[in-house]
Amino acid sequence: MKTIALPEDVHKDLVNLKLEEGEKNTAEIIKRLVIEFKRKRFEEASKLFRIKLRNSGIDFAELLKRSRKMKEVITNEWYPDKGSN
Repeated sequence: MKTIALPEDVHKDLVNLKLEEGEKNTAEIIKRLVIEFKRKRFEEASKLFRIKLRNSGIDFAELLKRSRKMKEVITNEWYPDKGSN
């Protein structure tokens, strides 16, 4: 366990959320907040990826095709004895 210093108003918000959500402790609320933050960040990155892919003029199938080719090139460079699969 670690202790963190929080401003009083943030602590109050966490305790209120804990009570509202029926969690055992504020650590559970913090875990949920971290998960939600990461989910939101992932969704934003996904949206940016889709925009850039659309602007590049290639579709997802073409991207996969190119990535397979790149995988082969890297595999052949790093593991020349294995050859491409």
